[in-house]
Amino acid sequence: MGTDTLSIVAPARIKVVCVPVGRIQQSKFHGFVERLRQEKVVQLGDVSPDSRPHRTTFSPLAFPAGRVLFDLRTSAPPASHLALCPFEIYRQHFIIVGVADGKHYEHSSDSSARVAEGNGKNGPGSTLSEKSIQSLLDHREELASAFSTALVHQTIVFDCNVSNQGLPKGLTAVPSIAKSKTTTIKTVMCDLTSQLLAEMASFARSLQELPSIETPKVPRQNVQRPLARYSASSGPVSTDPSQPTLPTLNDSERNEHRMSMPAHLLANLGSRSSTPESRPMSPPNGRGSPPAALDGTSSTPASPPSRLTDRQRPMSRDRASMQGFGSNSLSERERTKSRGRTHIVIGSLYLLAGRWPDAVKEIVDGATVAKINSDHVWHAKALDYLLVICLLYAWSNLDFRIPPLLHAATDKTGPSLMKASKETPMSSHANLATDSATPSWDASLQSLSHILPELVTTVQNLYSRAWTFSEDRIPQLAFSETGLRFSRLLVVADSSDGNITYTNLHQIVLGSQAYQLTAVPERSSISPRRIEIAAFLFRSFPSTDTDDSMTTADRTMILAGTASILADLGYRRKQAYVLKELLQGLVPALVEARKRGAAEMGVHPAASLASMDAALVGARGTASEILHGQDEAGIQSFLLMVCRMYGIYISPGYTDDDRNWQNDKPKEMQPATAEPFNVTERIIQRTVPQASSKFFGSMDLKIEVLRLCINVCEALPDLEGVLQYSVELLRTSGSGIAPGSDDSHGSPSLSIEDQLRLWNNISRTVGVGRQLGLECLAAEYWDDFLVRGIELAASTSDTPIPHEKGELDTVTMSKTDTSSGPFLYNPFGPSSKAKVTKPLMIAGEEAVFRVTLQNLYDFDLEVESIRLTPDAESCDTPTQSAVVGPYRTQSIYLTAIPSQSGSLSISGCVAKIRGCGEQWFPLFCKPWSYRPNIKALESGYSALLSGRPPQDTEKRDVRAIRGPAAASIDLDVITALPNVFVKAVSLPQSAMMLLEGETKAFTITLCNSSKFVAADLVVLMFEDSTAAQLKAAMSNKELPAADLHELALAASKKPFKWRQTADESSPTIKPGQELTLDIELTSQAGLSNAVIQISYGHLGVPQNQLKDRFYTRQISVPLTVTVNASVDVTRTDILPFSAQFAWQNQQKLSSQSRPPSAKKPETPTDKLRRHSSTANRMKITKTVSNENRFQSLLSRIGLSPTDKAHCLLCLDCRNSWPTPLSISIQVRPPPTPNTNGNNRSSKSDFKLAYTVHESLQPGHTKRILLLLPRLRLPNAHLPIPSLDPKQQFIVSSSPKVAYEAQLAARESYWYREAVLDRLHATWTEESILRTGVINLRNIRLSERMINALKLPELEIEMELALTSASDGITDGWKAGEATKSAGDVAEDDTPSHDIDTSLLRQIGPTTYAAPLSQALTLTTIMTNHSASPIHPLLRLQPLLKPLNSSHPHHIALDTSRKLMIHGLLQQVLPVLQPGERRTVDIGVCVLGMGTWSIGGVVEEVRILTDGEDGTNEERERRLWTIEEGLEIIGVEEHRWDVEGQGF
Repeated sequence: MGTDTLSIVAPARIKVVCVPVGRIQQSKFHGFVERLRQEKVVQLGDVSPDSRPHRTTFSPLAFPAGRVLFDLRTSAPPASHLALCPFEIYRQHFIIVGVADGKHYEHSSDSSARVAEGNGKNGPGSTLSEKSIQSLLDHREELASAFSTALVHQTIVFDCNVSNQGLPKGLTAVPSIAKSKTTTIKTVMCDLTSQLLAEMASFARSLQELPSIETPKVPRQNVQRPLARYSASSGPVSTDPSQPTLPTLNDSERNEHRMSMPAHLLANLGSRSSTPESRPMSPPNGRGSPPAALDGTSSTPASPPSRLTDRQRPMSRDRASMQGFGSNSLSERERTKSRGRTHIVIGSLYLLAGRWPDAVKEIVDGATVAKINSDHVWHAKALDYLLVICLLYAWSNLDFRIPPLLHAATDKTGPSLMKASKETPMSSHANLATDSATPSWDASLQSLSHILPELVTTVQNLYSRAWTFSEDRIPQLAFSETGLRFSRLLVVADSSDGNITYTNLHQIVLGSQAYQLTAVPERSSISPRRIEIAAFLFRSFPSTDTDDSMTTADRTMILAGTASILADLGYRRKQAYVLKELLQGLVPALVEARKRGAAEMGVHPAASLASMDAALVGARGTASEILHGQDEAGIQSFLLMVCRMYGIYISPGYTDDDRNWQNDKPKEMQPATAEPFNVTERIIQRTVPQASSKFFGSMDLKIEVLRLCINVCEALPDLEGVLQYSVELLRTSGSGIAPGSDDSHGSPSLSIEDQLRLWNNISRTVGVGRQLGLECLAAEYWDDFLVRGIELAASTSDTPIPHEKGELDTVTMSKTDTSSGPFLYNPFGPSSKAKVTKPLMIAGEEAVFRVTLQNLYDFDLEVESIRLTPDAESCDTPTQSAVVGPYRTQSIYLTAIPSQSGSLSISGCVAKIRGCGEQWFPLFCKPWSYRPNIKALESGYSALLSGRPPQDTEKRDVRAIRGPAAASIDLDVITALPNVFVKAVSLPQSAMMLLEGETKAFTITLCNSSKFVAADLVVLMFEDSTAAQLKAAMSNKELPAADLHELALAASKKPFKWRQTADESSPTIKPGQELTLDIELTSQAGLSNAVIQISYGHLGVPQNQLKDRFYTRQISVPLTVTVNASVDVTRTDILPFSAQFAWQNQQKLSSQSRPPSAKKPETPTDKLRRHSSTANRMKITKTVSNENRFQSLLSRIGLSPTDKAHCLLCLDCRNSWPTPLSISIQVRPPPTPNTNGNNRSSKSDFKLAYTVHESLQPGHTKRILLLLPRLRLPNAHLPIPSLDPKQQFIVSSSPKVAYEAQLAARESYWYREAVLDRLHATWTEESILRTGVINLRNIRLSERMINALKLPELEIEMELALTSASDGITDGWKAGEATKSAGDVAEDDTPSHDIDTSLLRQIGPTTYAAPLSQALTLTTIMTNHSASPIHPLLRLQPLLKPLNSSHPHHIALDTSRKLMIHGLLQQVLPVLQPGERRTVDIGVCVLGMGTWSIGGVVEEVRILTDGEDGTNEERERRLWTIEEGLEIIGVEEHRWDVEGQGF
């Protein structure tokens, strides 16, 4: 590109067009042009003057301090710019430079042909052949023909090591940089300047010969052709070889003049041919003159010969002037205006030639004429030129005087920047222009800075005033460019406190812009203010009604310059508005240009991009130049700036390095010597500014601007730009968040139709790129939150479960201990999977992952390929395609196959969306959304800058806003495991039907499908439907403790059991072999289904040698079980049972054990007793005959010393099965003294038990009577134990109850457990020989039942004996008597010789027949069976047993005349220690006939603890009642023989 066309010194720059010649690379061409641009300023003192006398008009000798400024460009000026000539003559291209690469022409040869030889310092043998020289000359002629209006045509051959002396005219050789001197390029530019100054003389004379110079008119249509010849009329005149002409090119020729076109196509351009000899010759002229002053006066008395005067003009010009007389002649006013305009044009040529004093002279003369004749347009242009000359003087450090014409222009009244402002300038130098002496450089520059605002306002007012006359209206291009140039000058002055400094001048002239106004706060003391500069700038803004008068390129340039100045002023919003207007006007022009290009190529415009781009590919050589050309890069930078102005964050996008997936892995996962680029971190860093930009600006404006960018890229065509801005539009309109499951704020701002249109546009653009061979063309996916979840899919059979070594011991213990509680931890149970901290994968086996994808847009997302990206290279991840529906999160399943054990981490996926390239998507599991700062310290555009990434601005606090957190899933890869499956189950359809309590066996066959790994560990665990019900019931801690224990006991009894033999203690399933398991099921009520969990694994070593953890797998075998009711116990009762049967059996056993010789003759008393026993036996025999089931049982009662007291257990059993069932109930005997006292039953104990058999018909209920030995539990009040090893007792959370109620509940529990321990009931269906166990756990004991069942803690027995005459009757208790148990008294003890034992006979357990008036001794025996001492109080109560119910009670208590008591009936006894036995004797004598009953109670005097006296416990005093009192039947001695008398 050339220098800034909107610079204030643009009128002082000579346009030089550089054109490639021959075969030359684009990079080399730009490099050669840059070498020339290094010497774009040439001082006239370094330029050699032309020796020809007629070419000295612009001789450099006249002003050696002057400088010529060059504007080197690679394209010719457009026709709209050439149409402004000669009003703005600087727009004409004066020099055409052909740039050639000497490497393609230079060679070493000994040919005899004419060659150009190099000098010795350039190397021997460096030549250019005649053919090469002729080719270069031909190219020069082509350039001269194509650019015929240029004054100089020169071909420069770079990197050519030949001497210029041997080259023909028009060719210049420049050596390479290594062999060039510091003055080589400068010499070339000086030679070009010399040729130009020589040719400008004839060009100036041709301008002077014009009859008139018209002001450029505003065309009715866009100017599309250059001005062929300047004439008084608006139309072109005939071409004269003696007159300079401008090139007349059509549109196709102008397109072919582009720099980017290959040079070999220039040979076919144009049909005309011109030679240097055909170019016009300049008329003779005089020598140069000394410099003139800036006020228009010459510095010497004589006028300079270099200036063209009327007397020196040729006759042809005078003849043209003489034609003014007559009817068609011009008026004198028009001739004067034309003469003034000619002076201004000639002055502009002097300005271009660096002859600034002569330029001032000519321009002042022309401005004076224009001012007098109200030629406002040319007057304004003259003031413009004078301002430029003053700035050039100041830049050259030359003293100068401001022309009085400039001061006169600022004195006029009218709207101006200075008058609009109320501020006073810092200094005034208006009087310097009137001084006779030339002011200093500083003073002149200060004065120029002072009048600058007024001067530029005056120029703009003059242009505006000219618009009142339709014939003097200049095009909008010239007006707008002038306003932009002045506005930029004011901006530069504002950057230096309102003054123009040398630094500013250096920036202005050389084209650099190092100033930045946005960093400097505005100061009110500077005039004009920035808002006033902006208002002045918008005066030149092209309005909509002037669009037809400007080409699209010109309007674009004006709007771009306006936006640049607004950016320097810091008005970002105004700049954004202007840029938007620029895009809106640019799109139709690009579309029209595309149509023209299609028409020139002979294709229809609707033929899409394929045919056009294919032709461009052939013209440029490679397809990549279409996408990465220089022009497209400039457009992209411009579009990015526009988007940034509207708050659209354009992400950097993926680079080629980011898409380089080596071994199907992202680059950040590849091992490399250098630090890899962290793609995940870059994505997270750009997420925050992307989200924050959504809170800046208007979303509708952003969408509109992005649509304009898409339209611009489509019209270029720029396929990458179309993809980029389509993606950015989708990304900007999206929510930019990672919503949660209950979040509904993720929908985009675009309508569904617009989203579908963008999606189709992306797909279509990528398809066009594929047709053009652009395989790398792809978009970037617009949502970084694509992957929202990755987890290993759960599998009940394939998921490995880790175990520690000690867990094997737990499994072994659970096999042997069948009574383990339900709370015992089961390491191989189903709940053991919860302890896995990391997901596990198995080496060599495929693992399935569930990946959750997010699509927040309203169209289907086609995922062409997606795969997991583990960090280990030893893991294979196959790709898979998917389609994600609109606006949803959808799960897909991906697989991974690790090849070796170790650790593995997966942090995302690599996916390729349709139309997009393959890119890396991190895993974002947690919801995230941007939350702006509530306390905003910045607003507007500065707030947008604060939201940029850290590398863009230093103001952003990265700690204030956190981006989304990327997650990863860590896995452990373990060694290979066997794969076992269930081959067969012996149950049909895995279902079975049982009766409650029935046991049935079945088999399960397992097969190991692994080829190399054996299953040497097999563990079975069972889970049934009752477990969930029991757990739910046990969760209610408010239940009583007994009920909780019952539930826990039911849960501990598993219905399934694995029947293993000794050989199957450690079964092994070898690869390819089978194993059969024998399972036993015992039905329970509520059992409906069950699952058999089979855990298997590979240890590789014996279990006792296992050192670390191991892994198992599980397979499940579901079963369906139907349990029907069998026999139910509906009612239970316990009744007291008389001890008469036990006493009689003991008496019978005692009599049978005596030898015959020891038997005594039968006495009357024995006869009475025999008759009484016979009567009782007759009654019992009659009962047994009716109930045969009791006959054998009653005969066994009392045979054991401990088998004395019994109770009657009544069970009501009901048959719920529709067939008859036989039941059998066993009652085992109480433990003998030889047993170990274990209260738990075993199978061996029930071998000695008696059994009751009964047959039940369907639906019938029968009562079963059982005799139970009465029990005495010394610790019946202990807390209820817990089955949980971690808990000793069951603690209930039920409301607090009284202590007595708690003791009663505990006592009921312990006695119930003792009863259940002695019972065992079964049922049998004899028809099919099926049997089962009756559940007796529903037996419940009431307090009455417990009293009938238990034996008292204090055993009280009463005996009656005859009193010995020698001993007498002792009063009270026997002191110091040894403690004896109740069974220690032998029955064969012989009484004293003086006592007739036949007088007192025992006829029952507690019934005696005693003679009247016989002294008897009543012995009360107390035995303490409790664990605490007892301080007893014995109270005996004798009474006469009534004969009938009408007998008065007070008569029964009156024993004073019928029964004599010798002793105290109530007495306090000493403390009875635990286990101690004590007897108390009192004398009794029966005085009258009748039946006497002696009962009593023992009351605890005080509460004592074990081993201490006087210590109280928190309980009440106890009371014991004698259960069966002693009965005494008074019988007279002579009536013993009467059978049955008194009984």
